[in-house]
Amino acid sequence: MNEGIDHPGYLAFIDALVTGQLKLGQVLKQQALCEVLGISLSPMREATTLLEAEGLITVRRRVGITIFYPDVKFVGNTFQLRGLLEREGLTKFARTVDPAWIRRARADHVAIVDYLGTADDPAAYREPMRLLERDFHGSFIAALENHQIDTIYQRLDQKMFLIRLINMEAVGPKNSIQSMSEHLTVLDALDRRDAEAATEALDIHLKGVLHRVLTT
Repeated sequence: MNEGIDHPGYLAFIDALVTGQLKLGQVLKQQALCEVLGISLSPMREATTLLEAEGLITVRRRVGITIFYPDVKFVGNTFQLRGLLEREGLTKFARTVDPAWIRRARADHVAIVDYLGTADDPAAYREPMRLLERDFHGSFIAALENHQIDTIYQRLDQKMFLIRLINMEAVGPKNSIQSMSEHLTVLDALDRRDAEAATEALDIHLKGVLHRVLTT
């Protein structure tokens, strides 16, 4: 279990941001947040402590609770740490990857690209995309076989998802197809057992996602 981030109040907070019940940068009182999250005051205090420790909220007397709004530095730092961890994991993963995993991953990517070509409602493909990306990028992290890194990465994954709320167009069909194309380039390199090309392709992908989030 990942300490803290499995707390019901923490998970409800993340879900409320994703569904739009809460907004990045929003200011509200503790009671109002309890009502949105559907939890009582006692677990809300626990959740507040966890969320503040993660930098997701700021609590100030007489002001209330301010939900974080990712600035450029926060976004850049998050991508930097993600890149460091994933490159290390991918280098190891490239030496042991099962060809069957590559075939399955490629088929999943082709299927989602075909689906995105006809989709016009982000809500309809948000979860399939998230699951695919979690399997793709998460496989690199799992190759490191390090529980502490797993915990750090899960926190990063949640923050990455929230960062995309800054600019929903960045995860629209056109940009999502571009991301999947970049994934396929990584898969092609893995199929050749070319770890260097795979990490270069991953770097290009992460820089591309960062650019799309900040400029689209």
